[in-house]
Amino acid sequence: MLNVHGEWPLVGRDPELVEARDALLDSAGRGVIITGQSGVGKTALAQRIAREVDDSFELVYVRGSAIASKMPYGALSFVLSDLDDAIVGNPLMLLRGLQELYARREDGRQTLILADNLEDLDSSSAMALAHLVRMGAVKLIAICQSIDASPEEFCDLWKDGALRRIDLGPLNIAATTRLLSAALDAPVSRAAAASMWQITGGNPLFLQALTREQVDSGEMLERDGVWVAKPLSVPKTRRSMTDWIMVRLRRMPAAEREALELISVMSVAPLDLLLRFVPSSALDALQERKSIDVECGDSPNVRVANGLVSEVVRAQVPLGRGRELMRAIAAETRGSSMPAITRMSYAAWCVEIGAEIDAETLIDAARLANRLREAESALRLIHAIPNYSAIPQAVIEEAHALGVDGDTTGGLLVLEQFLKTHAAPQLHDWVELGLLQCRLLMRNPARYGEAEPLLAGIRRRLSVETGAPDVESLINQTDMLAAELAVHNGRYAELLEEYSDFLVDRSSELQNHGLLGWVAEALAMTGRQDDGVRLASSVLSRLVDSGGDTLLQEAAMARIFKLMVLSGRWNECIEMAASPARHGRESAYDGSASEFAEGCLLAYAGRGTEALDKLLPALSQIRVRDRQQTLAIAEATTAYAYALVGEARAAQEHLGRTAHRHNRMSWHNARVTEYFATLATLATKAPIEVAERLLELADEDHALGNIGHELLFLCQAVQLGLESAADRLFSSALASQGPFAEVCALYGKGIASKDTHQLLLASQKALELGNHRLAADAARLAAQLAQESGEQVAVTEADRVLRGVGAPGVTGRRGALQSLTDRERSIAVLAAQGRTNRDIAQVMCVSVRTIEGHIYRLYSKLGVSSRSQLALLLE
Repeated sequence: MLNVHGEWPLVGRDPELVEARDALLDSAGRGVIITGQSGVGKTALAQRIAREVDDSFELVYVRGSAIASKMPYGALSFVLSDLDDAIVGNPLMLLRGLQELYARREDGRQTLILADNLEDLDSSSAMALAHLVRMGAVKLIAICQSIDASPEEFCDLWKDGALRRIDLGPLNIAATTRLLSAALDAPVSRAAAASMWQITGGNPLFLQALTREQVDSGEMLERDGVWVAKPLSVPKTRRSMTDWIMVRLRRMPAAEREALELISVMSVAPLDLLLRFVPSSALDALQERKSIDVECGDSPNVRVANGLVSEVVRAQVPLGRGRELMRAIAAETRGSSMPAITRMSYAAWCVEIGAEIDAETLIDAARLANRLREAESALRLIHAIPNYSAIPQAVIEEAHALGVDGDTTGGLLVLEQFLKTHAAPQLHDWVELGLLQCRLLMRNPARYGEAEPLLAGIRRRLSVETGAPDVESLINQTDMLAAELAVHNGRYAELLEEYSDFLVDRSSELQNHGLLGWVAEALAMTGRQDDGVRLASSVLSRLVDSGGDTLLQEAAMARIFKLMVLSGRWNECIEMAASPARHGRESAYDGSASEFAEGCLLAYAGRGTEALDKLLPALSQIRVRDRQQTLAIAEATTAYAYALVGEARAAQEHLGRTAHRHNRMSWHNARVTEYFATLATLATKAPIEVAERLLELADEDHALGNIGHELLFLCQAVQLGLESAADRLFSSALASQGPFAEVCALYGKGIASKDTHQLLLASQKALELGNHRLAADAARLAAQLAQESGEQVAVTEADRVLRGVGAPGVTGRRGALQSLTDRERSIAVLAAQGRTNRDIAQVMCVSVRTIEGHIYRLYSKLGVSSRSQLALLLE
């Protein structure tokens, strides 16, 4: 943390630096004019440019100011002292004198003028500088917020092509992450970086101020060598930054200031609602200055472009003014719909300022907070309701919040206490209470067996309440929960059997999007991966076309991602996970969800070092706040990634943490955890022993009918040397869909029949899809068979695949083997025999840590990532 309280580095501006340097060093150019909002880093960029061309120029610094702008040549007063008084009094002679002054540098270098705050330059200084530039006496780096607000002379220079214009925008999320990591001298989790980027809008000045405050207050903290963020509801800002923002706010016209206050209070404001309070001209002015963003659509919404500004303005609205705004908003929105996030912000604001607000609005806001997995906010809203424990919907959201926070026992206690102490609720409330009980029960490790009997009881009552209001909707909710429960327990085949008529005849297609999503997942898990992806994509399209709930759309996209992974579209998935999604308050996912997903995919593909780069920051963040209940999977995946790079001790440490599970995981999450945890034991166990355990897990999947998932275990077992399972891999792959099944069929058939051509096809297909480890394993086997049969063309093709995954080809591996020291060769032989690092350490009479270091270097030299690959290489 050497830089966070000092000068920050310039990050993310390389294209602008190159363009400016080229413009200054071009003999035909006269310089650059840099534009951009306050705090975006214009001056820092200009100073860096000046330093980089320092050998070619003599720098002169000029700065406009409000005081100097009232005096002729105020900005150039320090220069005029070098001229005779007679010259200064005559404008023409003054211009000639300045031209001669800058043209006669003794060292032969040209003068470079860095002119900051063009807007505040007095007219005489502006005229003089422009003249010097036009005459070629100097080159110029000019800085202004808007070229239209700068003196006309500079606008003319740009239009004439004398000055090259560089518009400096905010940093993107990738550059923000790099900047934070540089300033904090350690990696930063994607969740922390995304949160800071979201709040500051990528403005470097705001980013620095907020980061310093978050570090000092403990809201950002270092865990396991990674900077992570605590849940960030309202960012803390230094008094200086608050004052800086408020000074600029007070300079605005009253109508613009009021509009900004109103938008800040609401977070997201419908455009039609805003226009009832403020003139359109005020919104146009704010949009032109990029102070607000207008989201186009059927019902346009407006938000403050910079989240930090929004929070500062929101916090500074006087209490009386806040109450007045809330009353006005409440009056205007009665009977009309507002965006969900607006309703939540509205309710939270009322609670903060002590304004009156009805229980229904607070419950609605708490419901959204729970869907966003913001349990703390949901509880705060519910507890603001007088006598909330007597209101069924309030109790539901309180119990839901406890469940979101991982306390299923606490949530069940709240529900059971209400049912015990209050009269029987109406049917609608009774069903919702029961359904939430089921959801909490199925995740409770001690009581999950109670979920299905309770659900059956709910269904029985609904079957006799056929005339009750809204009973059809309640039946749909119950059906969806039954599907969710089947999926949670891994009973995908049973779910498909129940909806077999729908799968045969789509003319009576289900309209329940949630239920369709579960059916899509069941299709993929049982071997119909492509059908599952198509159905899930269809659900998402309908949700998008209907312009409906964005959280439902987000959940549908997450399901498509999962099914695409299972299908084998790994490169596409890595690109999806790596894309800089906008993780704001309207998302149920923070940045570490995508970072974690990316790391899992890279580990699965055998890319251990790349995987750790993603997994370690994500894991550190998940340990602070496990929003998606993925900690056990993250620990297991990290353990496997360490095993891939030969770090046995680290692998065992993370493996030991996978057992700490507070709640009962879904079947799929449990299987993913088991998959990576089993592979992580390669750090200490013989490959064939791990392969046999993977075959047992494949048997379990097969018994449930989940053959789509069975392929994952079968393929890895064969990769680890269990060639007796190759025929089964081939037949199981033929019963499944998707690119992964195609690769498995080729790989299994190639091994079973010793067919070099099939193995090469498998390796090429795996490489195209992004699975480097499978591609390398298939290519090595193909190369081995080809060498035995003398097929030199096949050896060359296998080498091409191996080079494609960054592994040495046959010739390269021979050279690498020859480059090993005697000690390294001895360790390699023992490791290839399946000996653990501890065993090897005893044989070699050294520490386990020393052996781990040797193994890591061996893997790097030989381009392998496991003991099984090492054994194949040494054959």
